[in-house]
Amino acid sequence: MKYLASVLSAIFALLTAALCGFVAWRDHGLWVIAVCVAMILSLPLSSLLHECGHMFFGAICKIKALPKFNLFGSSCCKLIPKTDKKLRPRLFFTALGGVLVNLTIAVAVAFIVRYTPAPACILFLVPSNVYLLILNIIPAWFNSGKTDGLVCNDLLNNTDTAKVTLAVLTVQARVLNGKSIEEASENLLSDLPQIREDDPAFISFAELKYEYFKAKGEEEKAELWKNRFEELKKEYL
Repeated sequence: MKYLASVLSAIFALLTAALCGFVAWRDHGLWVIAVCVAMILSLPLSSLLHECGHMFFGAICKIKALPKFNLFGSSCCKLIPKTDKKLRPRLFFTALGGVLVNLTIAVAVAFIVRYTPAPACILFLVPSNVYLLILNIIPAWFNSGKTDGLVCNDLLNNTDTAKVTLAVLTVQARVLNGKSIEEASENLLSDLPQIREDDPAFISFAELKYEYFKAKGEEEKAELWKNRFEELKKEYL
């Protein structure tokens, strides 16, 4: 699926760039070269706006989204829930925030150029936002992590990954609200389905298991989970 996402996003971005380039050439002549360069250079800006979308929608849903922005690579967000109530819809809305921002920017810029006297050169923002929109809306797992579409798909279908993610975030939210790790878990970390070890939810699960057994004074089990967590963090984070 990741190859389909890569190909489709590239195709849509190129088609959009060609259309925007034609409009810019019609209005600005050879200045279209500068517009085309701006289209390429705008990808980091559009990626930043994408992550800001997660932050904005997360704030609405009482989920703190901390972006880890990479200027020349894939960006991601660490989620910190402020409540354990109705986490599934809150997470879904937060995950959808990035693509909604990309969609809004692309449509808004195209509308402004079409129906106002605004210069066509501002179309340089459209292709990169279309690229990120298509890339993230398709459920796929890249080496750098999951797309927003895959996260939303897991939550909608309540997959094993979603179950582990929700359990981990529920415990984290309760701890952040003052409960002890033993009280916060309430068997939430037991009998969970097995998921991929490179999944961020599993890595967080391993960390919580370590903290849980450490708090209970079960040093041997705590050491086992600590070593497991350190191995996972070193290999995948």
